[in-house]
Amino acid sequence: MSKLIFERSVPGSSAFSLPEGDVPSVELQDSLQGFLRESDPPLPEVSEVEVVRHFTELSTKAFGVDSGMYPLGSCTMKYNPK
Repeated sequence: MSKLIFERSVPGSSAFSLPEGDVPSVELQDSLQGFLRESDPPLPEVSEVEVVRHFTELSTKAFGVDSGMYPLGSCTMKYNPK
């Protein structure tokens, strides 16, 4: 079985960082009081490549009409995905 995305986490690794914004900042404490987390969420720290590999591997485990045989049976109404 493949590892979960959280098991692939490496501290300090990240996929993408947004540049600094050029709009004025607003104090979140004032405008969103009561909605803020007490601590950071436990998100995995993985690179973009690791995320793509992980979800590509998961996608191969799901059945797809292009990746496996689909038994059509003998009835007249057949599933034709293409």
